[in-house]
Amino acid sequence: MRDCTESPFMAHAAPDPFNDPSRETPPSTRASDRPGRVAVVADQRDVARLLASQARAALGVAPVVVTFDEADDLFAARPDLVLVAADDDGVRWRSLAQEFEGVFRMALAAFTPTIDDAAEAMRLGMADLLVLDAPKRELARRIGVMVERAPRRGGSTPKPLTLTPTQTEANDVTDTDLVTVRAEFGVLARLELDVESLLRTTLEYVLHKIGPTNAAVFLPTAGEDFTLGAYVNYDCPKDCVDMLLDHVAASVAPAIENDPALRVHRGDDALDELMGEHAAWLTGCEAVTFAAEHEGELLAAVALFRDDRDPFDAATLRRLGVIGDILAQQLARIIRVHHRHIPMDQWEENEGQSDEPPMAA
Repeated sequence: MRDCTESPFMAHAAPDPFNDPSRETPPSTRASDRPGRVAVVADQRDVARLLASQARAALGVAPVVVTFDEADDLFAARPDLVLVAADDDGVRWRSLAQEFEGVFRMALAAFTPTIDDAAEAMRLGMADLLVLDAPKRELARRIGVMVERAPRRGGSTPKPLTLTPTQTEANDVTDTDLVTVRAEFGVLARLELDVESLLRTTLEYVLHKIGPTNAAVFLPTAGEDFTLGAYVNYDCPKDCVDMLLDHVAASVAPAIENDPALRVHRGDDALDELMGEHAAWLTGCEAVTFAAEHEGELLAAVALFRDDRDPFDAATLRRLGVIGDILAQQLARIIRVHHRHIPMDQWEENEGQSDEPPMAA
């Protein structure tokens, strides 16, 4: 894995793929009191130009324009409104709307939208459905209204929710609970634009959902070993935390790489199998391990352990499964965006770099 904790992430989105200099955002509009930022996502040049011109007519500010393949740049641009142009088969706009639901205020734009398009846009929480054949003045007016009603993001990242650790909840977990976890953590994770902040947010959210626990996240290095990315020390003696984490990195992280599924390690025999000669460090504990994987590549190894008198229940495991999936997706997104914005011949220079691991709590 190439290290990207020091990502030179762009403060604004990538250059306009349609090569229209008139869309460049004037420097004077980059202040926090700007009239509202709009982004356009479209693969067709004529549609992008039409939406961009109407957004500029409504706000006096040129929008950011990206293709569907560059949609991750929206996290850097932080627009108040995203105008999504419908593609011919509807696959790409639906996928993007699902991914960014709850993150950005969005509207669908199409020349001949169907009833199904309208219903799907409503289901995905889109603010409006724009008909591109409508009079240009009407399009501009509706864009202006949507921006006016949208919460202003300014130039900074919105403050994450304040999370306070709670006691482990009941064993029963409903589908609604898992939807809540996916929505809450999905939004929190997407707000993080570097690996260190993402890992800290992840562990804070884990504490919030499953109660006090010791936890560590390990990142693969350019070699075949692992480095500590972030950790939570709940009840381990401070004078032995470093040694414990070294043992976990040496034994548990490679074990997770070999068996990336979410596993519970309960009892002395299970801990011996997991940690080998280092198992004595976790006497009286039980552990949960899983990998954050994306397209078959391990991006992080996660280990949690706590007193076996407070075991990890079925509800906890299901929540951790959802959290692990989202963590992998966001790690992959950060890496992909980071690498797209640095020259290819500099990629290797970032290999193996690491900072001191952050404590989440």
